[in-house]
Amino acid sequence: SSSKERRLEYFRSGTNADCEVHAVSDGGAGSVCYKKFRCHRIFLATASEKLEKDIFQNKQWNGILLINGVSKESVEIFLEYIYTFEVSPRLVDLKIIGDIFVLACAYNMPELMSQFSEQMKSKDWPLDSIFPAFDLAFRHNIIDLEEACLKKILENAADLKSEATIMKLQIYAFNYVIQHWKSMEIMAQSEIIHLLQAYQKHNDIRFSKADVFPHFSKIINYFPSILLDADGFIHKY
Repeated sequence: SSSKERRLEYFRSGTNADCEVHAVSDGGAGSVCYKKFRCHRIFLATASEKLEKDIFQNKQWNGILLINGVSKESVEIFLEYIYTFEVSPRLVDLKIIGDIFVLACAYNMPELMSQFSEQMKSKDWPLDSIFPAFDLAFRHNIIDLEEACLKKILENAADLKSEATIMKLQIYAFNYVIQHWKSMEIMAQSEIIHLLQAYQKHNDIRFSKADVFPHFSKIINYFPSILLDADGFIHKY
C-alpha cells in the first residue's frame, strides 16, 4: 500500500496512538458533544508551528488537544489532511467551509483551505450555502473561492434572488452581486430594486447609518429613477 494509505490507516485505526484530539461543539440545551480522534504526536507536531508549540513546548499538556467551535466533520478533514496532505472528497461540503477556514487560520495551514475549495468545484452546491461562502471569500480575499462562488451566483440567479442568505451579505459583497446581475441583465431592473429595498429594510440602512449608507447610496446610483424618503429608504422608482 502507498505511504498515504498507510498514514490514513494509522489515523483511522489509532494504532500506537499517543494522544487524542477532541472536537468539541455545543449540542444545545447546555449539553456538549464531542468526537474523539486517537492521534500521533509526531504527525500533529510536524504539521504546523502552532501544533508543535501546543504539543511539544507546552509542559502542562495532558495529551488531549481540544478544538472548540467547529464541526466534527471539519476536524476530521483537518486531521486527515495532516496525515495524508490531501482533503478527502467524502466529507467535503460547502456548509462547513467556514469551519475549514477557521482551522486553516488557527493552525496557519492555508493549503488546507485551498485544497478544500478545489474539491468543492466538483461537488453540489446547496443554494443556502452559496452566499455565506461568497461572503467569507469576499471578506478574506480568497480569490479562487470568490470566483467559484460568483460563477454559481450568476448561473443560479433566478433561484438565488429570493434566497434569504443574500440579506446577510456584507454590503461590499452585496454590491458586487448587484453589479454583476445588473450588467448581465439576468433579471428585470424592477426585481433588482425590490431586492435593494428588502436588503435596505432587513439591515436598517438609513441616512443616519454613516458607516454603511454612503456605500449603499453607490448601489442606488446605478438606478437614477430611485427616490428616497426622509430617512433615506427607497420610496419610489
